[in-house]
Amino acid sequence: MPDLRTALLEELREIAALPVPAFDPALADDFAATGRRLPYETQYFARRRHLAALALVGDGPALSSLLKDVCQERSWALPAHWEAEADPRTCVDLFACETAQTLAEILRLRDDVEGAAEIEAEIRQRVLDPFFNADFPFWWEERYSNWTAVCAGAAGMAALALDYDTDLVRGRVLPALSGYLFSFGPDGGCVEGVDYWVYGFGYFTYFAEAWRDATGEDLLAGTEAIASFPARAQLYPGSFATFGDTGSDTLLPAGLFTRLHDRLGVPLPAAARAQTFADDECARWAPLTRTLDWGRPLGDGVEPGRSLLADVGWFVERRLIGRRMWALAVKGGYNNEPHNHLDLGSFLIAVDGEQLLCDPGAGEYTAAYFGAERYEQVHPSSAWHSVPTVEGAGQQLGEDSRAEIVDAEHGVDVYIDAYGDGALIRKFAWTGASIALGDYGPEITESFVSRIRPELEGDRAVWTGERGTLVLHGVNPEDAVVDSVDTTDHRGAPDRLWALRFGLTGVPDASGLRFELL
Repeated sequence: MPDLRTALLEELREIAALPVPAFDPALADDFAATGRRLPYETQYFARRRHLAALALVGDGPALSSLLKDVCQERSWALPAHWEAEADPRTCVDLFACETAQTLAEILRLRDDVEGAAEIEAEIRQRVLDPFFNADFPFWWEERYSNWTAVCAGAAGMAALALDYDTDLVRGRVLPALSGYLFSFGPDGGCVEGVDYWVYGFGYFTYFAEAWRDATGEDLLAGTEAIASFPARAQLYPGSFATFGDTGSDTLLPAGLFTRLHDRLGVPLPAAARAQTFADDECARWAPLTRTLDWGRPLGDGVEPGRSLLADVGWFVERRLIGRRMWALAVKGGYNNEPHNHLDLGSFLIAVDGEQLLCDPGAGEYTAAYFGAERYEQVHPSSAWHSVPTVEGAGQQLGEDSRAEIVDAEHGVDVYIDAYGDGALIRKFAWTGASIALGDYGPEITESFVSRIRPELEGDRAVWTGERGTLVLHGVNPEDAVVDSVDTTDHRGAPDRLWALRFGLTGVPDASGLRFELL
C-alpha cells in the first residue's frame, strides 16, 4: 500500500490528466434567482481542485492557462457571500482569501508561471488591499467564528508568501486571530462543531506555522485544550458528534492533526480510512499542501472514554459493550451559537459509529437556510432533534435559551431553560447495557429522531441498524406516532428523517424511559 504522500500525489496526477472542468460564469447569478448555492459552487470547487493538481504535478502552460481563467472570474468570493450594492470583485470572504493564499503560494512554488506579475496584482487588488487598507473592521473580525480564522489566516499566509512586511501582518492579522482564540472556553470546545473546528482552527494552525517560520514566534503555545477537541468529541474512528452544522463524514487532514500532535502532544483522533483529496468537497489548498509536507496516517482505533466539555456544553461518552463501541453524546450550550440549531438537551446514541438515534447535522446550504426562515428548515429546527416539546411549545431562539450540563454519577443531568415559562430537566444514566432517560417538566411530548424507521411493539420502539439495535422501553402506546420528512443533506442528496413522538401524560414514571443497547 502506498504511503500517504505517494497516494495523494498519484491522485493529483490523475486529476491533472483530466480535461479542465467546465465553468459557466452565468451560474453566479443562480443564487440570487433561486437561493440555491450548489450549482455554482460545484463548478467553482471543481476548478479549484484542478488548479491544485496542476500547481503540484502539472506542466507550466496548463497551469498558467488555468490561473489566467481564475483571475478572470467575476469574484473569488461565493455569490452567497456577496454584499448588496458592493463590488463582488473585492468581496473578502472565506474563499476569496483562500484563493489569494493559493495563488500566492503557487507563485512562490513555481517559477514557470506566465503572467506572474498580473496574478500578484489580482491578489492584491481583490483581497490584500481591501483587507490591509480597510478603514473599519470586517464583520468577521468582531463576531468570532471559523470565518475569523480562515479569512485572517489565509490572507495573512498570502501576504507572507508575497513577502509583505511582518509588522504590517502582525498589526492586521494577529488581533483577529487572538480574538478567535478568546472565543474558546477553558475546555477548548468549539460551539460550531468538529467540521468547523477543522476549518477554523486548521487555518489558525496553518498561519501559525507560517508565522513561526517567518518570525520565530509561536502562536500555538497554550492552545492544547483547543487542539484536543476532536479527539474528545469522537464516537468511533472517523465519526464524531454531529451537533450544529456538522456532517457525518468529517474531513480529517492528516497534516493538521500530526502537526498538532508533534508540536503540542495532543491526542490524535482516529480515522476510519486514509482520506483522499476527493474527500475535501471544497478542494482546499492549505490542508492538501500541509498534509503533503507534514502528514502521517492517523490511527484507526478508539478506546472507551468520557468527556464533559462544560463550557461549550457537550458530553460524549464511549463504552465498550461486548465487542462493539457504544456512544452517547448530549448537547447543551445556547440557542444563538454560530451555525446554531434549536437543540438544547438533544442527544444521539451510536454503535460503532452508526447513529441509531441521530443528530441531523447540516442540511443543504441555501438562502433560506441562512435567512429569516432558518428554523423552518428541517435540520436546524427543534422538531427534528431528539428534544421534547414542553406545554406544546418547541425551543426558542436566543442568547437567553440555555442548557447547562452537570456531571452525575453514571451520566449527566441537563438543565434547560429554552421553552419560555416551561423548564425541562433531562437525566441520562448508563445502567449496564442500557441508557436511562428521565425527563421532568410540564406537559412533555417526547421526540426521538433517527434516519432509521422505528418499529412500535406495544410500549417498546425498536431501531434496527446495520451495526446494532436500540430498543426504547416506556413508550406511551396510546398516542405514539411515527412521522417522517424528506429533505436534502449538506451535499444536496436526499435525506429522510424519522421521528417517534408520544406524550408522557399517563406514563406513571417520567424517568422510566430506558434505551436497551443490543
